[in-house]
Amino acid sequence: MNSAADQTAIVLSGGGAYGAFAVGIMKALFAGKSPSTKYEPLEATIFSGTSVGAFNAVCMVMHANRGALEAALKLEHTWLEQIAERPGKCGNGVFRLRGNPESYLEPSCLRHPVALMNQLTRDGINMAEYMVSRTANFWASSETLASRITSAINLGALIDAEPFQHLVNETICEEKIRNSPNRLTVVATNWSTGAKQIFSNSDFVDGRGALTVMASAAIPGIFPPVRLDGDIFVDGGVVENTPLKSALEDGATSLHVIYLDPEPGFIPLLSVQNSLDTFLRVYYLMLATKISEDVETARWINEGLNALAEFEETGRVSGSAAQQFARVAGQILGNASAKYRPVTIHRYFPTRIMGGDFGMLDFGMETVASLIHEGEEAAELHDCLANRCVIP
Repeated sequence: MNSAADQTAIVLSGGGAYGAFAVGIMKALFAGKSPSTKYEPLEATIFSGTSVGAFNAVCMVMHANRGALEAALKLEHTWLEQIAERPGKCGNGVFRLRGNPESYLEPSCLRHPVALMNQLTRDGINMAEYMVSRTANFWASSETLASRITSAINLGALIDAEPFQHLVNETICEEKIRNSPNRLTVVATNWSTGAKQIFSNSDFVDGRGALTVMASAAIPGIFPPVRLDGDIFVDGGVVENTPLKSALEDGATSLHVIYLDPEPGFIPLLSVQNSLDTFLRVYYLMLATKISEDVETARWINEGLNALAEFEETGRVSGSAAQQFARVAGQILGNASAKYRPVTIHRYFPTRIMGGDFGMLDFGMETVASLIHEGEEAAELHDCLANRCVIP
């Protein structure tokens, strides 16, 4: 049982369909099947999530009274039955492509002719409005031809996020989240200021909970931004895709951080690069650099705390510990209100690029089931040395 001073957090990254990988990790951790927990069922009190990680975190916090393993199994059921696209189901539970003939010809969709006709009508209106507005802007603009062509392209016009809205509204119970014994942190980005916005259990009231989750998952350029409390928000991954720092600020001292992007070393360098491959590699490198900064900060604070303990005991600091002593002493003097404690960070990575370039939008049943299985294996075969975990 965790003591009041020992708070364990699950940190859940953003990454679309790859969020199924985190479900598998949590199943293994809460079942006591991972060496990272010494094969004991994990007890977590803090859940911190961004984007799809926010959805997963909300579901775990909402079902906390069932027990962590039961909550993880419930989440798995949600992924397999409500999110994944499978035979007999009209699309996936997150998005659909407007104008896609398959969505109109799918037998499960044809069973509801009125709904199909409404969908065709809405798609026609949306596409018409898009074409009219973009065409008008194209001819009215005084920008260069290249700029006007670029501004006419908007992938988000082809994406209908209504399925995700329905999923969130049907899944989330605000009262259970507010009354949960576990703490929740959801990260979103203020699209106007670029600032990180944190939402917690108390924010899930009067319908704001669904908007909070949708805001955290609103990938810019793909899903529409969300207006909440007079501000406009988009995906929290813009500022903090793996909200490790948010969990630390919430008091966590033992963290299990689940990444949905592979480490750059697992991404092969292609002999012939294309623009998308280059963009994705830059994106993964940026994410890896940011999270490495947070992990290394925790690592040197641990070392500095050891040096402080040595100084208190002996009145001196030996050898290489002097630098760590100076760093953590300066940090503490600069923030006297902070309470620094040794931090343990276990890290879990996928070892392959899951689903290819657009894999994060692949919600097929086979893909989702495979990702859950891979997550379980990653936790069961966890190697702290290989994953560069932080152990005090």
